[in-house]
Amino acid sequence: MESTTAQRRFPHVLAVAAAALLLGPLLLICSPSHAIEPLFDAHLHYRDTQAERFPPDAVARTLDENHIEAAIMMAPRASLIESLESSSQARIIPFLEIAQRLGRKMDWMYVEDLREQVEAILDRDAVAWRGIGELHIQADDRFAPSFEDLLELAVERNLWIVIHGDPAVIDHAYALQPEVRILWAHAGSYAYPSLVRDYLIRHPNMVIDVSMRNPRINPGGIIDADWFELFLDYPDRFLIGNDTFSLARWEHFTVLKDGTRDWLMQLPDNVARMIAWENGQRLFPAP
Repeated sequence: MESTTAQRRFPHVLAVAAAALLLGPLLLICSPSHAIEPLFDAHLHYRDTQAERFPPDAVARTLDENHIEAAIMMAPRASLIESLESSSQARIIPFLEIAQRLGRKMDWMYVEDLREQVEAILDRDAVAWRGIGELHIQADDRFAPSFEDLLELAVERNLWIVIHGDPAVIDHAYALQPEVRILWAHAGSYAYPSLVRDYLIRHPNMVIDVSMRNPRINPGGIIDADWFELFLDYPDRFLIGNDTFSLARWEHFTVLKDGTRDWLMQLPDNVARMIAWENGQRLFPAP
């Protein structure tokens, strides 16, 4: 069935490619998909070091100029979230970034009493944290007790977890906690469409953000045929994101976001709207 579907759709990919080559910049002006509004960004970070040089009003202006009307914001402190909420018209969905607070990027899962520390933060903060992450974790660390504790905590408290990790980490998480809701950052460590497709089938509670993957999805400005098919087959399982892990990515936010718009405009309008906005609104509704 999938091969038949691919044969039926592949001419559309060729048509998109031909149009992009012939029309070039005119596509950016004429395509209705290019003006997709609004946008939901599912992968932003805001940290103390960034706030020193890129204050909340600059963040608010950046989100507004790029028509980001809602965003998952990963931050280590409630005060950072509160400063953004008071400055920005965008709806902020706060995620607790524990690696920036309770450990280091790659060893947080070995911090003693991690679950207890996270629970204390969740109970104390006025911010209503909606998730935990981004958690960088490699396959060899997937059996760490603190990681398993966080999975259990996420299910108990109805929290999402953002995982930046190997496929084996995802499999282990769902073997332990089938109900856990995972946002798999960057389409995983090995962002190959065939592998991503397999994992979407395996784990129906998982959704994917494709932040940092514009070069793979849209090489040379023409959407990759396998990614195109994947988006059409699973339009309700993908989200976009800019991944502002560094100050430079806040400063070049518009250029990065325009790179995402370039491939969104090559999708059918209904699919583009789902990935750009509707999936985020459905999965992370306003309280």
